[in-house]
Amino acid sequence: MAVRRGISGRTSATPRHRLLYGWDIEDEQIELSLLAPGSRVLSAAGAGELVAHLAAAGHEVVAVSANREQLEYARRRSAGGAFEPGSAERVLEAGRALIRAASPAWHRRKVRSLLSDASPQRVQQQWRQRFDNRTFRSVLHATMAPAGMLAAAIQRDFSTALPAHFTDTVRARIDARLGIHPSPGNRFAWRLLAGEDPPGYAPPIAPPGSIAFAEEDALTHLESVAPASYDAVTLSNVADGTRADVVERLGRAARRAVVPGGPIVVRSFAASADARASALADEDRSLIWGGIHVQR
Repeated sequence: MAVRRGISGRTSATPRHRLLYGWDIEDEQIELSLLAPGSRVLSAAGAGELVAHLAAAGHEVVAVSANREQLEYARRRSAGGAFEPGSAERVLEAGRALIRAASPAWHRRKVRSLLSDASPQRVQQQWRQRFDNRTFRSVLHATMAPAGMLAAAIQRDFSTALPAHFTDTVRARIDARLGIHPSPGNRFAWRLLAGEDPPGYAPPIAPPGSIAFAEEDALTHLESVAPASYDAVTLSNVADGTRADVVERLGRAARRAVVPGGPIVVRSFAASADARASALADEDRSLIWGGIHVQR
């Protein structure tokens, strides 16, 4: 979510400088599988976790965000700073609290027990039988539907638009991907369903000087750098909700900024007709992406 509000044609071109999210939802394993050793990478700063993973793996990273508070948090977090909840985490925790209050199946102890099971097949079965219940569906709709609390919180600040029928789509993705990825060490599943990290998880710490932070939106940065400045670019879901002409500008700028053959990674909440993009979304342990597009 790296594009500021005005870049998609909204009325204000000034981003709201506040912490929107404290956890990243991009699985670094996707990027790490695509990068050559020692790559120079442009990345959305996010919550500082993806960029820290890339830097810890030996890559040189430039992290961009037009949101000053988010950028400074990413800087702190990537250097070993403590987790701080943003708007997204607070809304999701409010939703989980409502579910727990109305559904005994969602007691914290039971959710932790579900996520501690090493068998994806058993987790999926328990999910279907006990957790994907009427209470969960009702609260999910109130929280994550296009007119819900989370959408309202996000759309005040970003061009991102949640797709129609997003709640049913999210339920289907959680169901399918809980049956793919082992849950005990999957921090994305723990954060989404339990609101906490799995036991023993320690976030990466970037080596000093390995990440340069830039307070600007991705398009402005890409159009300002010299050709072939980067070996790869990863921009989260920068294109979600952005005008088609701006997406085209982003594509041209990214292709110009990346060395020939270098990967350009863009995620989307929307479902994709591209089989490879859908397959990569299944591989991402965060459970909720519709497509992960890789251009070269």
